[in-house]
Amino acid sequence: MRDPLHLVILLSLLVRSVSVAASAPLNDDVLGLIVFKADLLDPASELASWDDEDADSPCGWAGVTCDPRSGRVTDLALDSRSLSGRVGPRGLLQLRYLRLLSLSNNNFTGTLSADLAGLDGLRVVDLSSNALSGPIPDELFHKCGSLRSVSLANNAFEGELPPSLGSCAGLSYLNLSSNGISGPLPAGVWSLNGLRSLDLSDNSLVGEILSGIESLYNLRTISLRRNSLSGKVPEGIGGCLLLKSIDLSENSLSGGLPDSMRNLTMCGSLSLSSNSFVGELPDWIGEMSSLQTLDLSRNRFIGHIPGSIGNLRMLKELNLSRNGFTGALPESMEGCKGLTNVDLSRNSLTGDVPSWVFELGVQRIC
Repeated sequence: MRDPLHLVILLSLLVRSVSVAASAPLNDDVLGLIVFKADLLDPASELASWDDEDADSPCGWAGVTCDPRSGRVTDLALDSRSLSGRVGPRGLLQLRYLRLLSLSNNNFTGTLSADLAGLDGLRVVDLSSNALSGPIPDELFHKCGSLRSVSLANNAFEGELPPSLGSCAGLSYLNLSSNGISGPLPAGVWSLNGLRSLDLSDNSLVGEILSGIESLYNLRTISLRRNSLSGKVPEGIGGCLLLKSIDLSENSLSGGLPDSMRNLTMCGSLSLSSNSFVGELPDWIGEMSSLQTLDLSRNRFIGHIPGSIGNLRMLKELNLSRNGFTGALPESMEGCKGLTNVDLSRNSLTGDVPSWVFELGVQRIC
């Protein structure tokens, strides 16, 4: 039987070996962050806490969050810190347990590396409001089973949307707005049936909104505003029953409003301004009972404003300006008790200003 002193020595060595084994992965994270910082300019010394290259752990460093059990880096959030330089993948790829990468509102430049696809545990990526450019790498979305939220908005990305987007079945939030993205909408976008929010506004997208949008049955908001999309709004949009906000304004869309829109009873905001929609405003518009904002301005609608619009009891803002509406305003609009802003200018309406305008206390009418 071994003496007690020998057992104490063995136990001490065992503890030390376990400690070293546990600290080795942490050093990988330290190394990764230091390499990542080497590509940056930090004029405000926001990352001064990152200067300890001998640290056992980066968990107390600015913008770094670790898992309390494993001690591994899970979140890197460096938003609005006046950082510039490039988003270098070499350091980030050391962060094998990274789930959130948020670098918004900085001055990062250069292209987005396809190597970032190696961070296969990422759930949230926010690189919005920087000066990143070039195409969005197709490889970025080839292995994206973990991705839930991606925002690359307000950059200078160009080229077409990568077809691999259709592989990201778990994606719930996608914002690529305010870039230079061109080409058509890839059919794969409509296979992302986990999407809750889709914003592709302020780009240079062309072509039609293809059928298949009804597959986005979890969609709450969609904005395709300020592109060059053409053709009709697909009938399938009425299958997105959870939609609360639709913005298709400032495109070249045409035809009439699809009848299926009457099913969108949860929609609170509908903006179709500055297109080429034609025909009469359908009577079923009054069935979209949750509408608070209705903007159909700058189109080619004609005929009378339907009396059913008075059924929109929650309506606050109504803009039907610059169309070809005729006749008088329906008295039923006195039922829109919350109406505050009304713009009916540049039409061919007739008759006197109805009494409900004064009774409701409308703040602005023109």
